[in-house]
Amino acid sequence: MLSSETAKAFATVATPEPRPVAIPEPEVQQQQRVLLVDDSRSIRTLLKIYLMARSFEYIEAESAEAALKVLEAQQVDLILTDFHMDGMNGADFAATVRAHGDTKISKLPILMMTGDANAAEVRNKGQKAGINAFVRKPVSCAQLMALVDTILPPAKKG
Repeated sequence: MLSSETAKAFATVATPEPRPVAIPEPEVQQQQRVLLVDDSRSIRTLLKIYLMARSFEYIEAESAEAALKVLEAQQVDLILTDFHMDGMNGADFAATVRAHGDTKISKLPILMMTGDANAAEVRNKGQKAGINAFVRKPVSCAQLMALVDTILPPAKKG
């Protein structure tokens, strides 16, 4: 049996308000797909983490040659490519993309990255090849996403 004081104490404790339940918004934008072209698995993994934070889809290619095959088979919205790779380098890859006969491919935004000490020369080669943006590695998520936001058109509603 409860004493009157204990009963009063229990009676005055406020019951917590129920927390609102988060209801997901209906999907209004298509996810944008990014092609990651880098011969370093660790760099591709880091870039995937950055992209997942912004709900981008991604496709990986470990060489420019493999990336060209991906572009023939799948639609992408943006290309992130390294400059230094075995085989075709990033500038040559960008030039090949720009020369493609399909305008859906040749007009894709291209962001080129490098860890090269001579970044100015690499940037110059990339710009001559038609890249849209350039960044030095290592790159932070905020820095990369700011560049992506400047060159990638917004996702289509739908």
